[in-house]
Amino acid sequence: MLASVAVLGAVAANENPVCNLGRNLFHPASYADGSADVLLQKLTELAILRRQMCVTRVLASDSRQQVLIEKTGFVCVGFQPLKHITKSREEVLFYVKNSRSMAASRLPLSESLPQIGELAIAALNHLAIPGAPAIRDGGTGYPLQTDVVVAAANEDAYKAAREAVASQNPPTEISSNFNWGSGFMRVKSAVTLRATLCHREDKVVAGMRYLYDEQDRCVRIMDAFCTDNLSLGAVLKHVAKAAESELGAAYVEMDVLTSAVKLLISAEQLGFVPVAYLPGFHKVHDGTMDLVKMVKLNQTYSIEHEGFTTHALVIVNVIKRCLQDQSIGVPFVNLLRDLEIFKGLGDGELRKVARLFSQKLFRPGEKVFGKDDPGNEAFIVMRGQIEIVLDENSAPIATLGQGQVFGELSFLDGGKRGALAIAKQASILLVMQRPQFFELTQREPNLGLSIMRNIALELTVRLRRTTAALSSTKPTASVS
Repeated sequence: MLASVAVLGAVAANENPVCNLGRNLFHPASYADGSADVLLQKLTELAILRRQMCVTRVLASDSRQQVLIEKTGFVCVGFQPLKHITKSREEVLFYVKNSRSMAASRLPLSESLPQIGELAIAALNHLAIPGAPAIRDGGTGYPLQTDVVVAAANEDAYKAAREAVASQNPPTEISSNFNWGSGFMRVKSAVTLRATLCHREDKVVAGMRYLYDEQDRCVRIMDAFCTDNLSLGAVLKHVAKAAESELGAAYVEMDVLTSAVKLLISAEQLGFVPVAYLPGFHKVHDGTMDLVKMVKLNQTYSIEHEGFTTHALVIVNVIKRCLQDQSIGVPFVNLLRDLEIFKGLGDGELRKVARLFSQKLFRPGEKVFGKDDPGNEAFIVMRGQIEIVLDENSAPIATLGQGQVFGELSFLDGGKRGALAIAKQASILLVMQRPQFFELTQREPNLGLSIMRNIALELTVRLRRTTAALSSTKPTASVS
């Protein structure tokens, strides 16, 4: 046998116009005698007869197969690091061959997030499909924390809940027909499906089903539903956290319809990035909808291979920019995650906040700010100690250490400082400027609301603590 390609069937019957190729095995001799090329040509002819697009994955280390598959008319539409474990964990390129005209069937994409829009434009250009998406920033996703109870469930409970809400016609937001099987070879295995359900007042309002691929150590989200247009973000956050902390997954992935803008925004807030754009891959009514593969990496990533074709490199560079943007401020993100004022924010939101901070070094005895100074900055102690005093010669009213926040009250209202802050020892502070923070909250209102709420709760706790302390020091009246 010189060459072999498997066509992967869907677990459930569906009308998606896709021929999903896997297990591309080419003996070196098949490149020389043309048999690999003939096999791919025959497969694409069959796909054309069925009016299907072909999609396949090629290891980034296999430059020979990249050249072969591009020669057969496939174009690169995605790039995913850490995708499969073969001899080691490897990167993968996604290739598509357009076997039909989409002019009449593909529904237009009305808007897209900036990162997704850049990838969409590159993929559509490769496929010679007109109609670049309009790009819009600052939209609103599902809240990441709401007044609901999110808990793990078994598959039977999920199916029952899904059927119970079917009459409400919850929108389809995730396509699951391309993610079954384990490992690069997509072998059949006893994969256990897991589920999460979201309850409000004893009613199931959202749910998500996913599988854990033990071969590649990844979580693939297969299906989801939401009936209240509110709770799916909390469910996604729960699954992403469980994938990392309980299963030790290297990454989480899901194929999201481009019409599911709220879910895409929530995924971005949680640290997911787009890694592949698949036009016309999901059948909806009388047309087809584009998909975007979103991935959340839980491991440090770096480019392992340099042998990309010039064609593939266009897509790779787009994905690299998305991933580099996600890697900004990693030490800050780890610090911010444990702070009360950033409680409830997803990793993607924390990265946006982290980019607002700069570091400043203060020598022992150096003043951070003085009394009556304008409150244009908020501070987090990264290292060292800071004393808060009412006057230069008075005793400190507070001593702040690593991870503590100060200066936020004047920062919020722009008023004058009510005390002095002085470095007790050599200290490194993270500093956020007020104008940049409010610019971010205008673009991301949900993010701003979460931070404002957390600050209000923190100030309430301090006020009650102070009130209780003052009450305990009042002299008791004597009765004579």
